[in-house]
Amino acid sequence: MAAAASHLVPSVGRLGNGDGTSERLLDAATELFARRGFHATSIRDIAARAGANVASGHYHYGSKRGLYLQVLRRQFANVRSLVDRHGPLPPTAVLHRRSRRELIALLTRRVETMIEVMIAPPLQPHGALMLREMCDPTDVMPIIVDEFIRPQTAEMEAIVGALIPAAPPATVQRCVRSIVGQVLFYRFVMPVMLRMLGKQSYPARFTREMAAHVVEFSLGGLARVGRGRMPTLTARRRRPQRRGERGWPRGRTRRTRAR
Repeated sequence: MAAAASHLVPSVGRLGNGDGTSERLLDAATELFARRGFHATSIRDIAARAGANVASGHYHYGSKRGLYLQVLRRQFANVRSLVDRHGPLPPTAVLHRRSRRELIALLTRRVETMIEVMIAPPLQPHGALMLREMCDPTDVMPIIVDEFIRPQTAEMEAIVGALIPAAPPATVQRCVRSIVGQVLFYRFVMPVMLRMLGKQSYPARFTREMAAHVVEFSLGGLARVGRGRMPTLTARRRRPQRRGERGWPRGRTRRTRAR
């Protein structure tokens, strides 16, 4: 899918034509796609916001879809840069030699970065773009998964896997989804949470405290599941014991009917 969409990436020559039109289109598209979503935004709206004509949008990016994909890829690059700056992931062999304290610090930085990207003020376009894509997906969703979500998830799985080395891959994957889900919750329900807090945006202290809570809560869960096989709610229930079977208590008699 990513290879098939390669023709949508604008060429260097078109992006760097010197008059700034391509950057203005990209900035305008980022704002409108984040605020309205892909389907509710037209290339005419973007051109008007950028002070350009419609033809320039097609010239620089090929189509609205091509422009949208470029907006997303620029956001991916921004997040990637932020992650690498706050806590670059070492090679797997090195990661598994790190102390537990170092692994927890790395996990903490990853959670703090997710919170910064998704909900910390001032809100960044990435959070709104991803939220809209989750709720009203476009046909570039497979590209988003392959180029951004899957690599980020794999890195989180490497950190969590190093913290609970005895856990099978499926357990590690579920743990990562649970950690990420805690952060996404505060983005999905942000209007309600802000109303409950009586705030216009999440306070900086609140986001710091939430990051610490997510890590502490998650470490408790990781410690539990990392011990080994856990009982599940779907486990088969034991058949009621029958009279005379091994283990039947001595002296136990059948109840008599009440007269």
